[in-house]
Amino acid sequence: GALPRPPQVPRPSPPPPPPLTPPALPGCAAVVAAAGGRSGASGTADAVSEDIAEQPQLVGSSGFFEQLTQQLEEKDAELVPTEEQQAQKGWLVSTLKPLLERHTGGVLHTFGSCENGFWMNGSDVDACLVIRRCVSRQSWLTKLRLVQCLVQREHIGTAQVVGAARVPVAKLRDQNGAELCDVSVNNVAALENSRFVRALAQLDPRVPRLGRFIKHWASQRRINNRSEGTLSTYTLILQLFFFLQAREPPVLPRVDQLLAVLPPSLTTTGGVPMGAEIRAVNALVAGPEMDMISGQLRPLPFLADAGVIQQEGRFPDAERNKESLGELLHGFFQLWGREAFRGGDEGSGQTVLVYDGTQERNDLGVLVMRCPLTGKNVNPFMTMVWRAIHTEFERAAALLSRGRPLAELCEPAEESPAGRGPRRA
Repeated sequence: GALPRPPQVPRPSPPPPPPLTPPALPGCAAVVAAAGGRSGASGTADAVSEDIAEQPQLVGSSGFFEQLTQQLEEKDAELVPTEEQQAQKGWLVSTLKPLLERHTGGVLHTFGSCENGFWMNGSDVDACLVIRRCVSRQSWLTKLRLVQCLVQREHIGTAQVVGAARVPVAKLRDQNGAELCDVSVNNVAALENSRFVRALAQLDPRVPRLGRFIKHWASQRRINNRSEGTLSTYTLILQLFFFLQAREPPVLPRVDQLLAVLPPSLTTTGGVPMGAEIRAVNALVAGPEMDMISGQLRPLPFLADAGVIQQEGRFPDAERNKESLGELLHGFFQLWGREAFRGGDEGSGQTVLVYDGTQERNDLGVLVMRCPLTGKNVNPFMTMVWRAIHTEFERAAALLSRGRPLAELCEPAEESPAGRGPRRA
């Protein structure tokens, strides 16, 4: 018989257009300038930093933080995924998963935001087929074309194979043209990455709420688009994790507190060169994320279960931090709006490691965010683009220092800081 149809997911309505004239902020011309023209020029950024420095911190009052928390909670109610999205994901698992597994010989896993705790209203579903002995790009494309044939044969909808992408995918749409999901093959590093993000996100209920808002703010301000050279969502999440590790007491543990296998002595063989400095999980683990012969994924090299983390006493500070959502959101923008992170041509950038909760100066003039699993720079930036991105953090910090509402932080930016033209409708 025919497969059940996927449930319809109404697309979220577009944000309202920004007001023609931004509301004047008394004595805050620098902030308005930064919000409007983002050339990345040092003059604008300097003006905003001076404005922050001169501000009396209105934010000391508990009433301010209570109001900020209330605004954030109200906004989060709009940002969480809808029941229709949840139903569509359920359909993918109950109907599409067995179909694709039966014909491809693989196992279909969902990953990305729909699994890592930061899923949002309007976000799609990412899925990955894990297939043994499927190692070349050509063999991935063959499997994706099989997915395309199955989707069309079973009258589920249509599928477009995007073979030129860095990670080839089949983009599945239903019969009305609405997005269903993107399917990739053996994208196993992304699977492990999603489980890592979820492991930290589940440790404190404040983490997903803060992450959803920060992702929304960055999208509105046109700085959350890796293809344009701005921030990937993973970078934003790592920025949040680093900030929460740095609170006193910390909200989240360092990644090196969660290792499934504790590091061997550097004087032993153990796969680690003698005297090497361990700055990423994969430096401690032999072998790839997947055994290509068997198709088995390796055991996670970090603890992913909150109960086990608690039982083993890996994070003694768990639940000690009692700050409100408002206090934490304000602190996030104060941290990342600091002049130390501004960078520039003079080569004063910062390298940040969520693995051990440290930061150090670099000579690249940009933020270097290192993946705690691989140690790689997750988001290379051009200097001018990073300066423009940082101006947005300065703008947000300055607006919050003046007690401005979150809606003003999230007014849609007209242009991308990467200079890719106006916002698409």
